[in-house]
Amino acid sequence: MTTKITRDVIESYLNCKYKGNLKLNSQQGTKSDYEILLTEIRAEVRFAAINWILTHHAGEEIPRNIPLTASALKQGASLLLDATLEDGLVSLHFDGLKKVAGPSELGDYHYVPMIFQEGHRIGGTHRLLLEFHGLLLSRIQGRTPALGIIWHGPDCKATKVRMNPDLRTVERHLRELKETPLSGSQPRLILNDHCSVCEFRQRCQTQAVQEDNISLLRGIGEKEITAYARKGILTVTQLAHTFRPRRKPKRAKQYSKKRYHSLQALAIRDKRIYVFGTPEITTSSVTIYLDVESTSQDGFVYLIGMIAVENGTEKRYSLWADNQEQECSIFEQFLALVSQYEDFLVFSYGSYEKAFLKRMRRQAKRKTLVDKVLERLVNTLSLVYSHIYFPTYSNGLKDIGGYLGCSWTEADASGIQSMVWRMRWESTHDEAWKHTLLTYNLEDCAALKKVTGLIHAVAATNSLGSGPLTIEDKAVPVSRVQDVDKLANERKWGRVNFYHPDFEYINNCAYFDYQRDRVFIRTSRTLKRNKAKRARGGNRQLRVTKRLQIVSSSCPFCKGKEITTAAEGKLPPIRKPGVKRAYDLVFSAGAIKRKVIEVRTSVHQCLKCGQEFIPEEYERLDKHFHGLKSWAMYQHVAHRLSLGTIQGMIEEFFGVHISRSEIHMVKSVMARYYRATYGNLLAKILAGNLLHVDETEVKLQKGKGYVWVFTNLEEVVFMYRPTREGDFLKELLKDFHGVLVSDFYVAYDSLDCPQQKCLIHLMRDMNQELLNNPYDEELKSITGPFGTLLRAVVVTVDEHGLKRRYLQRHEGEISGFFQRIKGETFHSDAAEALRERLLKYQDKLFTFIQYDGVPWNNNNAENAIKRFAYYREDTVGTMKEAGLSDYLVLLSICHTCRYKGVSFLKFLLSREKDVDVFCEGKRTKRRSPTIEVYPKGFISSHFRTREKARLEKVQGKVSETPDEAIEQTAQPTADGTAEPIQ
Repeated sequence: MTTKITRDVIESYLNCKYKGNLKLNSQQGTKSDYEILLTEIRAEVRFAAINWILTHHAGEEIPRNIPLTASALKQGASLLLDATLEDGLVSLHFDGLKKVAGPSELGDYHYVPMIFQEGHRIGGTHRLLLEFHGLLLSRIQGRTPALGIIWHGPDCKATKVRMNPDLRTVERHLRELKETPLSGSQPRLILNDHCSVCEFRQRCQTQAVQEDNISLLRGIGEKEITAYARKGILTVTQLAHTFRPRRKPKRAKQYSKKRYHSLQALAIRDKRIYVFGTPEITTSSVTIYLDVESTSQDGFVYLIGMIAVENGTEKRYSLWADNQEQECSIFEQFLALVSQYEDFLVFSYGSYEKAFLKRMRRQAKRKTLVDKVLERLVNTLSLVYSHIYFPTYSNGLKDIGGYLGCSWTEADASGIQSMVWRMRWESTHDEAWKHTLLTYNLEDCAALKKVTGLIHAVAATNSLGSGPLTIEDKAVPVSRVQDVDKLANERKWGRVNFYHPDFEYINNCAYFDYQRDRVFIRTSRTLKRNKAKRARGGNRQLRVTKRLQIVSSSCPFCKGKEITTAAEGKLPPIRKPGVKRAYDLVFSAGAIKRKVIEVRTSVHQCLKCGQEFIPEEYERLDKHFHGLKSWAMYQHVAHRLSLGTIQGMIEEFFGVHISRSEIHMVKSVMARYYRATYGNLLAKILAGNLLHVDETEVKLQKGKGYVWVFTNLEEVVFMYRPTREGDFLKELLKDFHGVLVSDFYVAYDSLDCPQQKCLIHLMRDMNQELLNNPYDEELKSITGPFGTLLRAVVVTVDEHGLKRRYLQRHEGEISGFFQRIKGETFHSDAAEALRERLLKYQDKLFTFIQYDGVPWNNNNAENAIKRFAYYREDTVGTMKEAGLSDYLVLLSICHTCRYKGVSFLKFLLSREKDVDVFCEGKRTKRRSPTIEVYPKGFISSHFRTREKARLEKVQGKVSETPDEAIEQTAQPTADGTAEPIQ
């Protein structure tokens, strides 16, 4: 027999579709104490609300217990109570209605619904229930109310709740409720969080166990269950066969393990505990097991239970509060008990105890002690979640404790039931309820102690294999995951921690390089000859192709012009600075030639002030000139060669040895040199009328970040950001007035500029939904016409290009498509979700037809970000933020040259800083400088001398501009000379 759709049915359906179907078929279960208590509280809220309404509207006529019809509403009463709406299969009771201003079919007023609710807080279910009332009310008065009123909580507070103006979701739920009895099929049974208080909990649990239902595993959501169902995985046993652990990433320093539902299913199937990895848990002479209980309404902690174990001696404490005013008192008692111990650890099960301690710290007198407790607080549940898989359907303390042999005096003991006991005590002050709570709380602490003891035993036994583990005289079967699948063995590579120091010494003597250089060389002539050759080698063996002498004509201290040098014979050669060499590459039409420059100077003395100095140009001489740096960065950026590979290529091809630190400095110097070019590219992009944007994740040595790309049709700029948050976009794009082309990331939605969403992204998402729902005809009824519409537009683009005068012919078709789907509702969740998405972005999907030259996809940004992704694959976890930022500067210029069709290498060699000037061939031809010096801050330790401390005080000669490398020619100047040696 099918009953009418009542409020009880609707609430049941919103909590669980399976329960709603049972209610529709007049099924009755055994209500839990908690449900009975909620019913009583709702009655109290109802009584208090009606009493308040009648008191504050005394003298007014308030109709009660009437049928809700249009004629009744046209009477114009300011309030109505207990009205019932009959609409076919629906019989919905309205707790109340309130008259508000606003035109409707009733006149210049309409009504908003009121409901009485027992909950202290308003949740999503309450909002949907209010929207159900608003939907049915709108059919009578001809207007959907914009808000509703919920009376709730022990204080009977009235809260206005704004309702969604689009009630299609509620309409779909109502249609499903009406059609479920007619279809003859039941919704699929999926256990959820509501099961703990549901009247059908025992019935559904029994059915789920018989079916081996995959929803028995707590923590697995409905979306995941649906995804498993598409693969044919419907039971816990089937899921157990899918477990395959992943290896730890090679470069990951901190690898946080996820919770494998398949391993949980495997533990249930095999009826044994599985250990994944090794839990890290500290020990102490005193261990305290803490559990607190709080009320459901006010949320204050009324009971603190703890078991303290010291040298095998166990002490139990229960700290009780009659009311909220005594909460601080029992907390101070807790601190007094803890302060007795110097060395202790506190264990809790879950994060509620930590949140309680943090909340009480604000009003505690001994904050230092609270900080100490927080520092030594260990969440046992977090260890279980990461490493321990019990053969239970959930990680709840009752399930795991019950498996380990713990028991509770009350058969229905649970956190929800404890709330019932507390409220019974508050209403009666019967000591029996208090004793029940004290017993239950200490039994939770005892269960926590037993679970923590097992984790201690697992952590202490590093070489644990398959077999039983004894916990308090109970044999528990425990296995490591390595016994199930060798893929779980994380120690495949890397340094081994040896137990004996002798083993470590022997292992160090067995390394390949060590043996070749220390052992094999004594018996192999080839190895001995190679080592001697390497020792004789080096850049000093290279033939010098040019010699230069640096002479300064002014004093850096007093700016005097009377300078003498040891080379002139007027100054005793007390100190002689060493001769330096610099290296460069000279490019011709058919070859690349090495160039070795030898640079000399001598000690200078100012005859005016008597100071001795060495020219700063010599101290800051760049060891590698622009041609060599350009070739290296071209290989690194354009061809994605690693700096180590480039280092080897330079030595192999040109015979120049360059150290690892020097090759990294080359990248920094070049990035600094072209920083102004990078800024000009970004400014030009933001000043244009088109901007493509995209982002991707990158893993660094410490943590991760995101690389954003901004591009138009010619310029590209890459930018690093530590997070994916898009707040910086508002400031960056505040002066941008063109069209932004992007994907559907929500950070772009708040930007104040015309936007074009990438239709390729949308089409791919549609295609995936079709593959996931191949028999969804409603979904096809949306995607089919959309594909036809988009194809017609793309054909026009192919024929005439991105020109507005041709594309605007499709405006009518686009408008008609959105008008059609706007007036439809769908049964299918996938179809309804797609319809809502299309309507949400309808003003941003076809923006390109209103402009000239605006693409309908984000391929420009995706193509650019793909180039960085290729580089990212080979540098996972090795980059630092500074090095990545330098790389992105050069990458931006490289891809700008690529988009403009010019050579990135030739641009670097030209020394030009404006890409457009280089492209137009209008650059001023400059003679290649003979001397190059490091910018400020880039003096290599390899070139430092004893004069560095004094030279840092020198002012004037070197530019302070950080973005430009300083270049000095070898021609005499007014303030200094660089004279070639004849």
